[in-house]
Amino acid sequence: MNSGFAYDIAIVANIIKIAEALVFLWGARQLWLGRGERRQAEQKAAEIARKAANYQAWQVVNTAQGKGGSGGRIDALQDLVRNEVSLAGVQLDGAWLEGLVLPGADMRLASLKHANLRGADLRNVNLEQADLTGADLTGANLSHSRLTNAQVRGAVAMTTDFRGADLTGLRGWDGLASASYVLLEGARHPPRGFIEWALEHGAALDEPSAAEPVEPEQRFSQEWRGA
Repeated sequence: MNSGFAYDIAIVANIIKIAEALVFLWGARQLWLGRGERRQAEQKAAEIARKAANYQAWQVVNTAQGKGGSGGRIDALQDLVRNEVSLAGVQLDGAWLEGLVLPGADMRLASLKHANLRGADLRNVNLEQADLTGADLTGANLSHSRLTNAQVRGAVAMTTDFRGADLTGLRGWDGLASASYVLLEGARHPPRGFIEWALEHGAALDEPSAAEPVEPEQRFSQEWRGA
């Protein structure tokens, strides 16, 4: 009788094991079948989060419009560019954007009048028809940027890097507040007379010597001594 009871217990245990295995297999099947839906849900959630972040960044930029100082705009603008958002037509007049890093950004028709862009990284930026009137571009890197029909009257371009930049139709260049130590090697389509004017005002066509590199701080010191 004991042997029969033990046999029954063994059968029940086996049935439980089989049931557990079936439940596991069923769960695995459902998990496998639902992978596409989960991926879509994750992508949708990521897109919603990205849009929310972009909206918040634009709120920061627009709220600070017309005000001095950074107002959080540096981080907001860099976040927008990282999310591949166009900055065409952005209004940044008088903004303090020193050290801004926006390589490759689309800033067509941007208004940057009297903005502080000292040391900004604006390589390969599209600044077509942008208004840089009175902007401080001291030490900014605009190499290979597009400045087609951009306005630069009154801008401070001391030690600014324009190497390889497209200067087609550049406006107000003869009214630059400073062109000392501007780097112009390889600048494309400069307006007639611009290169000669810039050289007369302290610009450079050759790259700094590899043996004796000229750092921005050194160029600034030279400018102050020569003032």
